[in-house]
Amino acid sequence: MNNIDNFETDSGLILAAEECPPAEFEKYHSFSSHDEVIIRKLSAHGPVLIRGGRGSGKSALLIEASRRMKTSTSVLPVYVSLRYLPLLQSDGQEYIEHFCVLLSQAIQKELGERGSNQDFPTAVDEGSLQFGLTTLAQSLGMRIVLLFDDAAHIGREKPLEVFFDMFRTLSSNLTSCKASIYPGVTKFGVRFDVFNDSTVIDISRSDVSTSPDFFPDVIRARYPRLAERSKFSDRLGPSEFANLLGRSVVGNLRGFILACNRFDNKDKIGIPDVQQCMLDMASDYFWPLMEEVAPKLGIYEALVEPARDVMEAIVEHATKSVKSSHRTIAYDRVLIHRQIVSQYLKIFEILEYLGFVAKREASRALKSGGRGPIYAINLCSLLESTPSRRLTSEMMDEWLQGNGEAAELYVASAIFQHIKLPKLPDENGLAILNKEIKLLGRSSAYPYGLTEPIIQRLRAAGMTTVGELANATDAELDRIDYIGRAKIKVIRDVVFQAIWM
Repeated sequence: MNNIDNFETDSGLILAAEECPPAEFEKYHSFSSHDEVIIRKLSAHGPVLIRGGRGSGKSALLIEASRRMKTSTSVLPVYVSLRYLPLLQSDGQEYIEHFCVLLSQAIQKELGERGSNQDFPTAVDEGSLQFGLTTLAQSLGMRIVLLFDDAAHIGREKPLEVFFDMFRTLSSNLTSCKASIYPGVTKFGVRFDVFNDSTVIDISRSDVSTSPDFFPDVIRARYPRLAERSKFSDRLGPSEFANLLGRSVVGNLRGFILACNRFDNKDKIGIPDVQQCMLDMASDYFWPLMEEVAPKLGIYEALVEPARDVMEAIVEHATKSVKSSHRTIAYDRVLIHRQIVSQYLKIFEILEYLGFVAKREASRALKSGGRGPIYAINLCSLLESTPSRRLTSEMMDEWLQGNGEAAELYVASAIFQHIKLPKLPDENGLAILNKEIKLLGRSSAYPYGLTEPIIQRLRAAGMTTVGELANATDAELDRIDYIGRAKIKVIRDVVFQAIWM
């Protein structure tokens, strides 16, 4: 084992719950009363799908539910991360075989950690897996809860029908299946009825007025210095600061953590500092995020540029009244006629997935007639487009209260008229796998990326593309000088982030 490694966990760069050391999970994660309801549903009987955008907290909820069930004597929880490259690259019977082996190994690991003498054979097909689960549940006298994380990849839809068929098949009175999915996932197959065969829970934390304690609690747990009143100016308190950052990124926890990281070295924080953070997040995080995610979207990579155009049009519409001096504060939400949303459905799913918008309501009446969903707009992008680009106390109050009017896009609106949707290509895998590993270096798009010395060592060892690095074994990585166990985990985490969003 190559033990030369000086790595220490940086809490600011733990961007995914799966990457948080188990011993520190409780320290860095906080759950609201609404989250508690979701966790109870994940622990209860019956199939559940939790749906949310990139970095919205789906994995944290699944892991927390699993942690709590581990203390029960009537339930055997099995958490399975499906961040497994062969699953992403296979379909049909090959996918089923990989899936069965992966789940079998996770069950064996859980039984081992419990000190159980119960054996679980490695299944290679659907029938033997189902029989093994039934036998195990009966032998233990326990209900089994399977929690599948990263189950549905927005850019690789072909194997999803196989997964949801398995999800439906494995669900029984002895086995409960739970899974996390993205907003853009729509391919559930012919046998799986998403609303009849499961309970769907949408995760949204964009409305901080309904959960005013959530983001302050996260700050206290993860950045205790930013919870001290003495750190802030007279016009800005720690709770306002936390909720404003949370609302600015439409409740996206990963965006929230990256925003908080920008205040690590500040002795005093005022409204101008938050304003600069929001403007910087817009220019060097959110817009570059589209470029980062594009090669992971498979056939939907072609929709990234139209998505950028749609977002720019939404922001322009929301700030138009400020630019014409009819209002002093830009609309922070937009009500869009359902026919427009239907026409650009995948675009809106991508924008919601990336944290540019968040759906607040599924249907509300427009003044001009018809109905449509309400989307909360990312305040970073909104502030960037206002004439003064200046954050005021009045703007903060209105945006945090969430009771102002919403801008409306009625059915005859022409603001998207210039945006043409390209024809989608045939399925041909994910472009990210063929990208050079230098793409994984630390940057605005990859703040959690690899250092240049690590990249150079990997390249010298013959790993030049993301796909080659993803397929490398731990033994191969360990043979490289100055790369030990801790850095192998860091490399794995970065590769997972790169491929699985």
